[in-house]
Amino acid sequence: MTHRSRDILILIIVIMAMKIPSVFAQVKPQLSLLVGQAGEYVIPAGETTDLKMEILNVAPSDIYLLEGDAYLDPNLNGTWELAHSEGLGSFHLGYLQSAIWTFSLTMPTRIQAPNATNGVPQVVLLIKITYLNIGRSQEVEQAAFTLGVPGATLLQQISVIWFALTGIILLASVIAVYRVKKRRRTRQSSGDVYS
Repeated sequence: MTHRSRDILILIIVIMAMKIPSVFAQVKPQLSLLVGQAGEYVIPAGETTDLKMEILNVAPSDIYLLEGDAYLDPNLNGTWELAHSEGLGSFHLGYLQSAIWTFSLTMPTRIQAPNATNGVPQVVLLIKITYLNIGRSQEVEQAAFTLGVPGATLLQQISVIWFALTGIILLASVIAVYRVKKRRRTRQSSGDVYS
């Protein structure tokens, strides 16, 4: 098994292990989180925009909204940074009732976005809502949303073509080394025959 295959297998096992407890801990989400009305927001880098988040209670009981947090990963390194936090005042929501949370989000001037589209660079906004359930225990619901961010720095991702090209170069190098060693052995064995 190659190092790459082993690493992929370990990654799959870790992801599965992380998902199993969350599946058993909470059968279904208690809140449904929706951003905007007509699709994605566009927030230019370095500017502030008001976002509207609809929080719908889909739990078959009352809940009380405690806090809303918004996170960004500005360097695309897996480190989520708090971009906005706000208390929601223990706002009461009955079953299938919703509330609109409006907050201002300032997009960092130096935010990176993956080069995934040919259009406006897109970043991920992670929203976490903390609330109390009917048993008065604190829970968190989270969801990720895509935001268009003109002016974001595009991070070029290594494509499959580069992997293939590297593989071809490596294979050609191995073949060349093998042929040189084979020629040396052939010359040595022919030299032994004549001596």
